[in-house]
Amino acid sequence: MITIGIELNHVVRNVNRQLLKYYQKEFDPSLDIDELDDKVDVIEKYMKFKSKKQMNDFIYIDYPYEIFGCANVSEKNLAVKISNIEDEDIRIVFYSLNEDALAIQSTFFFLSKIGARVRKVFFPKNVKEVWDECDVVITANDQIFDEDIPGYGKVILINREFNKDSKDKAFANYDNLSEIIDDDNFLKQLYNEAG
Repeated sequence: MITIGIELNHVVRNVNRQLLKYYQKEFDPSLDIDELDDKVDVIEKYMKFKSKKQMNDFIYIDYPYEIFGCANVSEKNLAVKISNIEDEDIRIVFYSLNEDALAIQSTFFFLSKIGARVRKVFFPKNVKEVWDECDVVITANDQIFDEDIPGYGKVILINREFNKDSKDKAFANYDNLSEIIDDDNFLKQLYNEAG
C-alpha cells in the first residue's frame, strides 16, 4: 500500500486569501486584495510585520480560526475527488506542517466543512515526520526537499511562484490537485507501484 500525504495549505486550502483578508482588516485597509496574486508568498510580498512575534500572534493567536478554519478550498468539488482516490492500494492522509494550538482546532473545523473522507490527519512539527508517514507527498511547500533526510519519497509539487526554484527536484509538477487526480497515467503509475 502506498500512502499519499496531501498538505492542506496551498493544495486543498487557500490560506493566502485569508491571510490577505485579515491583514487588510488589521493592518492595511488600503490593500486591494482582489488585485493581488495569492499564488505567491503573500507574507513576504505583501504583508509587513514589525517582528516575527507580531506575525505569529496575528496568524496563530489573533486570527487562526479565520485563517485556517474559514478558508475556502482551493478548487470546487475537491473533497469528492480526493475521497474517490483511496482504495486498498492507496491510502490518503492530510497533513499540515508546523500548526499549533488554535490553528489545529481551526483546521479540524475546516475539514468538517469540506467533508473530505480521509481517515487520517496529522500535524507534523518537521519534514521528517511527514516522510516517516508518507511515501508520496503532494505539496506546494519546497521545504519538503530536506537534504538531511536520506531517501525521502516522491514529491508531487503544486506549482506556485514561491516554489519555482524547486520544480526540478520534484517527481512531477502540476498546477493544482485536480490535475493530479484527473491524470490517469499518474494514478496508473501509483497503482502499479502499489501492486
